[in-house]
Amino acid sequence: MKNKLNIPKEMLMNIDFINTVNGGMSASAVHLKENENDYEVHVKIPGIEVEDMQIEILKTPKGKSALKLFHLLPVFGTEKDEVHEWKSIRVINNFILPDGVAHEEISADYDRAGRELILRLPFGHDASGFRKTVDIGRI
Repeated sequence: MKNKLNIPKEMLMNIDFINTVNGGMSASAVHLKENENDYEVHVKIPGIEVEDMQIEILKTPKGKSALKLFHLLPVFGTEKDEVHEWKSIRVINNFILPDGVAHEEISADYDRAGRELILRLPFGHDASGFRKTVDIGRI
């Protein structure tokens, strides 16, 4: 018995369009390492430049602390022959931070040789109602 898959042409075109709009982006690879004084998170994000990455730390509605790693995608539109550029957020990863992480001391560096983002989450006390934007350094 020959099984032939019949996919409508419109569906194939839609899949191709979605891949094009999303840039055919790859998933990030995340590795967590616990050291004596901190957690170290290594994140490889293929196809994303470090200049486009942003990191924020905030409290979730359930009272936990979260670290949000994202980048902004340009979205273009035209109106009366004028081109406008807006930004859309693409979340790369959300991390629920373990209790005991010193929020104010969290840092991030981009390792050019290893092409990965390294987040350092030092141990400390929990800060309630905390929100911080983390600058990414270069090493």
